[in-house]
Amino acid sequence: MIDSTQNKLESLVDEFDTAMLVTRSLNGEPRARPMAVAGYRDGQWLAFASRADDEKLAEIRACPDVAVTFQDDDQFISMTGTARVERDEALAQSLWSPVMKLWFPEGARDPNLRLVLVEPSCGEYWDRSGTRKLEFLWEAGKALLKGDTPDTDSEKLHAKVGTS
Repeated sequence: MIDSTQNKLESLVDEFDTAMLVTRSLNGEPRARPMAVAGYRDGQWLAFASRADDEKLAEIRACPDVAVTFQDDDQFISMTGTARVERDEALAQSLWSPVMKLWFPEGARDPNLRLVLVEPSCGEYWDRSGTRKLEFLWEAGKALLKGDTPDTDSEKLHAKVGTS
């Protein structure tokens, strides 16, 4: 059974169209780059489209452990997991969006199109949007008056999901 924090994480991920994908360079240094999110399936995988000759694919093949981060003004997500590179025309077709044509002019069958699929092992979110923003500001104000730190343990505001 998927718990409420897993559902919350998945609903937050669905709100983003761009993420930072962090791999390890071939000499072992962390390397981050913005990527358009091509798809997300029920916490099972997160997909990105990449050109076949992109260096990040060699990095993923050498070290498939990756991190993915999402951020806007009031919402933040960090995920870690295992990535793999696939050439799957059927999946590419199901994920296809018109903007992808900029990089893959031949469509989902473009010979340069590769999918990076990240299987998340854990994730963490911080949500200070909407009414949660007011809730956080209220907690922060109370803490400031008490000389304390705000209570951010509410699963609406912050939670860890997964094995790590």
